[in-house]
Amino acid sequence: MKDTKEYFPDLDCPLCNGLIRVEKRCPKCNQALVDGGTLESYFGPYSPYEEVDDELQSFFPEYANDRCLHLIYCPDCGWDKRIGIPKIVIE
Repeated sequence: MKDTKEYFPDLDCPLCNGLIRVEKRCPKCNQALVDGGTLESYFGPYSPYEEVDDELQSFFPEYANDRCLHLIYCPDCGWDKRIGIPKIVIE
């Protein structure tokens, strides 16, 4: 009997895993933007240590199942934005 199960590799966020950096400038003051972490880490004291809540992130239009939603911000003027980082296979 042929195995019909498909293999779906685990996808991880390259920003969370330190493989990429935020290299954008603030549109208001042109200072370097900083990664504030994943958006769900702002929802409770243990949120950064829990599994990603896909249902929670689905409320945000920047999110798709293959993206990790991060808050990037300017430490100088306070401008911020949510961005969806495409997840990749990390071996």
